[in-house]
Amino acid sequence: MDLFYQYDIERLRHYANISVNTRKISIESTASHLLLCFTDVGYFNYCVCHEPANLPILVKQANVFYTHRQIEHHKLLIEEAHCQEYHYQYLVQNGYCLKERLVAVRDTMLHYRQHACQSGIQLEPVCEATMLAFTKDYLAAFESEQPDSTLVSNNFSQLLRNQNITLFRVTDHKEAVGIAVLYRVQNDFVLAGGAILPTFRHKGYHTAALVTRLNWSNSQKARSIIAWAYHNSVSYRNMLKVGLTPYKTYRVYER
Repeated sequence: MDLFYQYDIERLRHYANISVNTRKISIESTASHLLLCFTDVGYFNYCVCHEPANLPILVKQANVFYTHRQIEHHKLLIEEAHCQEYHYQYLVQNGYCLKERLVAVRDTMLHYRQHACQSGIQLEPVCEATMLAFTKDYLAAFESEQPDSTLVSNNFSQLLRNQNITLFRVTDHKEAVGIAVLYRVQNDFVLAGGAILPTFRHKGYHTAALVTRLNWSNSQKARSIIAWAYHNSVSYRNMLKVGLTPYKTYRVYER
């Protein structure tokens, strides 16, 4: 299974440790598919088809899975390299609409990168004392409509118990400018999340923070570093700018 999905599974398992979340989170993972649900967080309501030959089965399972949990909309991801046109037609015939493409990229160089701009950029690991501030920055950077930062902070606090996940505040001379997340399984790394606060955008911070995360991962003797972003997004263009290489594309359908 791709580390992107493994990261989401680990997050959900930790969030489910909070009693108010337990009944709201569901995970079904098999060799042929993945089904995720968190009724409070729309991002997690998605499924993945690992084997296109089983797509009709997954579509039926997804309908039952999300209807039972009263989820009105969910996404279905399928890798382009494994699909034919009739797979896409089948999805459209069953009520799915193509929304976007996610592109997975990797660092083929695995060495230190020089970056002249924003030399004061640092990654500050989050602890319990800075968790609420991190959460507020996270919600602001992703322009979330979630009004309860304490609720989200409680979820994020669960991740501090996971040695594979590291949360960072991105700072410039100790002033917070954004957030970042790294996911690690042994020496394989995922740039699992990153965003810049609105007031600091278009000033080179996103690219600088991306390079800083790559350098941090490579300083840990990374065997691989991967990330993903929506095709033609600012994040994707910056990933290409710093030398990351596309290697896989997923179509994202929604129903």
